[in-house]
Amino acid sequence: MKEIFNKILEEPKAIIALCAVIISLISLVLSIVTAYQNRKNSRLGVRPLAYIYPPDYEDRIAVIIQNKGTGPLITKELKFTRDNNEKKSYLIDFMPDLEDGYYWETFSKASKIILRPSEEKTLLEFKGDINDPKFIKQRDEIREALSKVQLKMKYTSIFNEKKPFKLDYKLTWFGRNK
Repeated sequence: MKEIFNKILEEPKAIIALCAVIISLISLVLSIVTAYQNRKNSRLGVRPLAYIYPPDYEDRIAVIIQNKGTGPLITKELKFTRDNNEKKSYLIDFMPDLEDGYYWETFSKASKIILRPSEEKTLLEFKGDINDPKFIKQRDEIREALSKVQLKMKYTSIFNEKKPFKLDYKLTWFGRNK
């Protein structure tokens, strides 16, 4: 083996050929590493970021899912639980019955949601007149019910990751005015 290596080093053409093979192997490794890094960068460039926006005003209460990321947000699972581990598929199912004359501004019974970047989906919204005592009573009952709910969501990007992103959010914000 040593004799073959010494003969190769004595021949200038053999040295040039050996250097060409080594440079080719280095180029191949670098191109594979670069392709991997480009793929990873492309995935990170379109990553969703779920955010729960809980507006709680005197005349409006809502629970809104927003996509604050740079790519589409695709829900895989959306579940709601209450303090006593009661589980429901829809947030509206945990809400108290509304009195006559009051209606939900909007609510959603969607189990799968797709949001573009900067888009939002309202899961529940209740509006009314702050000078109406019945509205204030109804609003406070809704706040109480919301404060005991936890939202659990699994979501992915357009690359459909094997391990989806998770969001666990307790709506305790609505219980701060007790």
